[in-house]
Amino acid sequence: MTVMRRFWSPFWDAARRSPWATVGGIGLTFFYLVGGTVFWVVGLPSWAVFVVMLAAALLAPIVIYHVASLAWVAQEEDLRTLREQQPRVELGEPRLEPNGILRRTQLSSPPQTSTGPSGSQHRVEADSRRIRNYRIPVTNHGAHAPEVRVKIVGISPRVEGVSEDIPLHIAHDNPPLEDYRFKESFSLARGETKLLDVVAIDTQRASTWYLWNINYKDADGVQEVKLGGTYWFVIRAFAGNVHAEERYEVYGDSLETRLEMKGPLPPS
Repeated sequence: MTVMRRFWSPFWDAARRSPWATVGGIGLTFFYLVGGTVFWVVGLPSWAVFVVMLAAALLAPIVIYHVASLAWVAQEEDLRTLREQQPRVELGEPRLEPNGILRRTQLSSPPQTSTGPSGSQHRVEADSRRIRNYRIPVTNHGAHAPEVRVKIVGISPRVEGVSEDIPLHIAHDNPPLEDYRFKESFSLARGETKLLDVVAIDTQRASTWYLWNINYKDADGVQEVKLGGTYWFVIRAFAGNVHAEERYEVYGDSLETRLEMKGPLPPS
């Protein structure tokens, strides 16, 4: 019923705009009001009345079909225009960065004096780790998207210590130490692609896995996790009132120093 109600408005608009509908409506009205009177006065035989009535009955569905076709085309045109005016984001296949570097930082406390700390805490670079890192591309096929956010919204089976609302790290977003805040969103022009970091393995410590999570405490945009076996990640990209969602398979084996990510997977 909802679909029918949505269709009636463009149907009547098309009927008002169509000269065929106007002529057909006037013709049918004239036939029933004037033609009926003439038939009654002249006294045509019943078979003649039947033939004329049949012709009118055939004309009516032709006019209705014509108007309905115009309404359908107008409705499709409106939908196409609406789609062109909105972002249309797409999550793509994972890309492996085999020689990634993860910068590790820490807060450094000022030296103590007899009157207390000599200054405020500041962040310093503590270490860098070599990682094998998987990223996913986010591409916009529609109108300019001023604010896109990408999150992991589900992991199965559950990973210990991991929530189900994980904002991902934008590749190459390396804020300065004096203002160490990661970007939560980014803009995407039509046809533009951005990469989002998802999961990584420490190549020097095979038992250490990283899940990129820019909201995780005081940790360089990542969360150390333990993985083993196969997991399914649900990742969603938000762009205003529209979003895109895909499922990915992540496999980790610390004994073989192995990390794989595949997708998007077909609907289950």
